[in-house]
Amino acid sequence: MPELTKPSDHATSPWRTGSWVVYDLAGNIYSATVTFVLTSYAKEQLGGLTEYGVASFLSMLAAGLLIPFLGALLDTTGRTSRYLKVSTALCVAALAGWGLNWGGAWLLTCYFAANLSFNVALLFYNTLITSVAAPSRVGRISGLGIGVGYLGTIIVLVLLHLLDVGPRTFFLISAGMFLVLACPCLAWVRDRRDAGAPTKPTGEILREANHRLMETLRSLPKHPALMWFLIGNFFLVDVLNTAVIYFADFTTDVFAAQAEQGIELFGSIYQGQDGIREFMQIAGLYLNVIALMVGVGIGRWTDRAPLTVMIVSAVALFGALIGGAVYGGSNAVGYLCTLVALGGFGLTGIWAAGRKVIVLLSPPDMIGQYFGLYGITVKLSFFGSVIYGVVHDAYGSKPAMLAQSTQLILGLLCLLKVRLPAQTATSNHA
Repeated sequence: MPELTKPSDHATSPWRTGSWVVYDLAGNIYSATVTFVLTSYAKEQLGGLTEYGVASFLSMLAAGLLIPFLGALLDTTGRTSRYLKVSTALCVAALAGWGLNWGGAWLLTCYFAANLSFNVALLFYNTLITSVAAPSRVGRISGLGIGVGYLGTIIVLVLLHLLDVGPRTFFLISAGMFLVLACPCLAWVRDRRDAGAPTKPTGEILREANHRLMETLRSLPKHPALMWFLIGNFFLVDVLNTAVIYFADFTTDVFAAQAEQGIELFGSIYQGQDGIREFMQIAGLYLNVIALMVGVGIGRWTDRAPLTVMIVSAVALFGALIGGAVYGGSNAVGYLCTLVALGGFGLTGIWAAGRKVIVLLSPPDMIGQYFGLYGITVKLSFFGSVIYGVVHDAYGSKPAMLAQSTQLILGLLCLLKVRLPAQTATSNHA
């Protein structure tokens, strides 16, 4: 096992911290490319979204099953930065592979590989936060990363508006941007626990990692704060994942009728198919700009009271669901002020505060395992999308959106049962 040091003993620097933050931006380049380019391209190439949806589900399932073991492996070896380099390189290569016109099977294989390696890379990336931020600044750095990360989505939307290129060319551009923006983190951020080359045989390292994981899972009932947090986070992230997947479709659907006459927003009229597509992109830009501002500004609050931030963010998401149902298709400004603005706040607050809570609940030598368990709640949160699809087909978009309130309420109830350990004076002044 690598020699461990306390987070407060690890020297941090603005350069390493900035490099870590920029990786979040690189990751959002990938996510935005999937949301705004790949999904429609895959639908066209495959003649539907069934196979694409299956590939997405299988990649997330594989990530969810691998991440807890990989988290234990990190705690056994401390070689987080090396694993991040490998998983990032695989994701960039697979993303570039989308640009090769080698048939539907090739596209699905590359998508599976890219999505799996990307989600595995996020475990390694999240774990490195204790190597770039003192305990008292984890919330601020986490929020900054989340906020700056949304700039990646803004960049993708702006480039889609400015560049006259096809999807396959855009995939290559995205792969290049991802690689360039990820390089500072890959080059300069190192796990504080990395002791260099392993001193044990690979088989023994893997057996030890598996043993650590099993011990952690068996001990969960003895740590009720962690258990309730993980369950609550599962429900809240379920709503977030659903919102990310269906935001564009929901916006287009509820404003379709109004677009025939013209959607009025701040003196501009958006009419017809082109108009509603532009309105949807503007709504996406507003959401990401708000999320960026919240991420940059919410850090100190997140450090002082991360659980409160999560609870307030969940309430904001509930307001976003209500606002989307009330103003969707009838009032564009009201829609932006509720579903978009409150949704942007909720998205950022839950992601940023979740990292801080995990750091508070984790012993220094188990940070990888705890982030691995946290990763399960993120990667396997797909029930909301199923609920949305079923309710949508039966009753329409707005009831499907409101149906997500069930998970929000369950998540809030779980968070109310969480009690965080007191932050020590050393942590508060590191």
